[in-house]
Amino acid sequence: MVASAKSRSPRRSTSGRTEELQTPRLKKNNRATEGSSSTKVPEKSPLRSKVPKELEGMKAFVVNLDRRPDRWARCEAMLKKETPWLEYERFSASDGKQMTIPRSEVCVFWLTCRNAVYACDYDEWVYDAPGTELDGTPWRFPKNEPAEDDKEWAFEKDGWSGVLTKKATRETWNMKLQFAERYRSPGQVMIMSGGERGCAHSHRRIWEVAAERDAPTLVLEDDVQFCFERSDPELGRFDGDLLTKRLRLAMKEAPADFDVLYLGWAGHRGGNFLVWEKEDKGKAIRRAEYVYTTVAYVISQKAAQKLLAAACPLDQPVDNFMAWEASQGRLKSFVILDECDSEDLWAGGIVDQHDFVGDSDVKKSDGAPAKVLVANAKS
Repeated sequence: MVASAKSRSPRRSTSGRTEELQTPRLKKNNRATEGSSSTKVPEKSPLRSKVPKELEGMKAFVVNLDRRPDRWARCEAMLKKETPWLEYERFSASDGKQMTIPRSEVCVFWLTCRNAVYACDYDEWVYDAPGTELDGTPWRFPKNEPAEDDKEWAFEKDGWSGVLTKKATRETWNMKLQFAERYRSPGQVMIMSGGERGCAHSHRRIWEVAAERDAPTLVLEDDVQFCFERSDPELGRFDGDLLTKRLRLAMKEAPADFDVLYLGWAGHRGGNFLVWEKEDKGKAIRRAEYVYTTVAYVISQKAAQKLLAAACPLDQPVDNFMAWEASQGRLKSFVILDECDSEDLWAGGIVDQHDFVGDSDVKKSDGAPAKVLVANAKS
């Protein structure tokens, strides 16, 4: 996924491993998980300050692995300091490395054809060699381009074109960047990583909680960050007071029948639609066509019920699953804007993610392994 220089890019991206996963189930009359955390940390918010009228009844559930008390400690300290009005509770996450998740609830395999309609991270470098068998042959995805200190390859690019050089022989190949159509049609079968399945199952379990609550539920992942540099640095840093202000405006502007409000997002929404042609002039929120990330979102009771009915099983990574339901008109989803989030911004909102590249427990499954062909070089 490509983000502008001023945007945040809240996609998950690092280590995890593929495993079949089973987790503790929720008691329907209990908002916490059975056998909740084994970590000896406070799990509910202490006495709180006055709740803003627009946010009355809202409660946050923070998804956190039992083996990551460090992430919970950071997140809880932030919640206490930045949003003292917010009632919150730690939610013990499904651990993809230690549990077995029923396939009836979360698939093991998923097909990329739906996500590829909207995704921009399926562009790949191919050989640009007209008249030869090599022409159009995939080389690497941009994320796998060789680094400057790579001992074997050098790669210089200019927009949608590039030149690949084998350092040992000085052979060169012209390259071009194009969409990897096989991911859209017929689609590629991917094995969901253990981290992705655990993440998806955690959110599915939270939907069970939200489906029993009359008031909206705020879902937070434990790497959510309320304090960050805004898209326009001249406006200063974002903080809990600004989050509260923008969230209040969003709840006031949202229609009574809203389903999901994304506090952090990346992708296509009002002002940056891909397929939809409808205009959206919302001030605090914009209609979401297909946006990624589940780091922070408000979900209504009926939306949770709709998602649970559709997730039998949940058949792709959870952010893709929710985005597809919105793109098909089955989920009335919106993104919340910071006042400086322009229409050409790819990623934005009123939260960021804390070290999402360097300290993630979720490995992305889509993408292809690097492959280099060394035939038909030109001097």
